[in-house]
Amino acid sequence: MRLRTWGELRALAVAAALLLSASPAAAFPVVFNGASGFGVSAATATSVSAAGFPIIDGATIFPANDFSLAIPAPDVLSHNIQSHPSVSNPTTAQSRWSVTDGGEVGLDDAWLVFLTPLTYTPSKVGIDLQPGGHWALVDVPVGKTDYFYPAVFLGDVDVDATVTFLMNHIVGEALTQQGSTLVLPQYSVGLLQGVPLPEASTLVFLATGLGLAAALRRGKA
Repeated sequence: MRLRTWGELRALAVAAALLLSASPAAAFPVVFNGASGFGVSAATATSVSAAGFPIIDGATIFPANDFSLAIPAPDVLSHNIQSHPSVSNPTTAQSRWSVTDGGEVGLDDAWLVFLTPLTYTPSKVGIDLQPGGHWALVDVPVGKTDYFYPAVFLGDVDVDATVTFLMNHIVGEALTQQGSTLVLPQYSVGLLQGVPLPEASTLVFLATGLGLAAALRRGKA
């Protein structure tokens, strides 16, 4: 009887652990606090990974200009301006980006990689990474230093086709103005290909749910 009870409790514990590990990541804000303002720090990358976001390694990042990408100024959809912004209490905004493949070949499982801010203090601006699997960090080792760059999944993009995505900005210092217009950070970007979107955890949830239900039924028998 004890062995059976222990086995059921262990099954419940394993099922619960699997359920937690399969849970989608919550939003996770990062700033460009990596070496010389490029990417995020290794400590930040560890926290991002623990929050459930994938880390892509072994991929080569190319300059976006090599692919003749057209990336116009994004459309600002919403904003929340802080009178005294800081990294812990930043100004936030959401914008819609569009990326058009203006080259001669289509893109295959492409990711747009954000390398470093071109405006503002890098360690005070960044991206609020959103759950759903479309955001990740790209690990690029250079000598003894690993650089971790935020990236968003574009997918397969045909020639002359346009894809869009939403970006959630965080700015821990006062925004600059051009006339009456507040200006969001601009970024140096790159592109990598051949890395498919991480598989959804639906099947893991289903298997875990069935295992949990079976254990509960055995406990009632």
